[in-house]
Amino acid sequence: MSYFGNKKEGEKIFRGAYTYMRNTNIYSEESFEVFRDKKEMTYTFVSEVVSRVATGELLNINTRYVINKDYTPLEVTIHRSLGNQSVKEEYIFDIRRTRINYSFTDAEGQVSKCELATNPKFYITTSATCSSMLYLRNKKFDNTGKNYYSIIVSNNHWAYEGEPTINNIVLQRVTQTSENIKVGDSNLEATQYKLTEQSEDDVEIDPHGPPVAENDLRIWCSQHMTIPYLIKDNSGTKIEVKYLNNLDKDQ
Repeated sequence: MSYFGNKKEGEKIFRGAYTYMRNTNIYSEESFEVFRDKKEMTYTFVSEVVSRVATGELLNINTRYVINKDYTPLEVTIHRSLGNQSVKEEYIFDIRRTRINYSFTDAEGQVSKCELATNPKFYITTSATCSSMLYLRNKKFDNTGKNYYSIIVSNNHWAYEGEPTINNIVLQRVTQTSENIKVGDSNLEATQYKLTEQSEDDVEIDPHGPPVAENDLRIWCSQHMTIPYLIKDNSGTKIEVKYLNNLDKDQ
């Protein structure tokens, strides 16, 4: 998070951390902070994901994700560094024109730019878990059926491969009430969701049954700005919260 350390984001209202595990092996960790700017009516998620790659070097991914009071992304910056390499992606939303100005700066300092057309309800994907479910509050959610979302995905990790694309996902609430889950030594109250990619046939699947799709994710969200407590897939990979501190003086 030191990459964005000099920015004034407002009042810090949350801080937390995650552990990324594949079976019993920890392969990555994330730390994050959430700020509120009452004057600008914005919230800013600042996170750092740290992983050790096969060469022994550390991969750092720093993300700054700014949303307005309607949970619409306004600015998203992603900075990746590995050894002497560093690249930066940036999304700036032009609300008046409903356009996203995108730029990618590679390790040589070369900048590639494009403009993306979007509808007013969209979400930009990043590597940060803390801000991964913000789209839940971007529009009205149907608690009893399927909810469809358009998410913007970039394949520009270390070099510019092309414009970000739009993927469609389906989200369903698994239980109508919150449930108690145990994460580490903590007993937490969360809401469970099932996430799949939208397919052409998109057949009905019982959300109360076991995960059946290969790309099925189960997500347990906190009541705090949709910050997840736990994310699991079918292959033994999971992301679980280490701690989440509520620092909001207004609560």
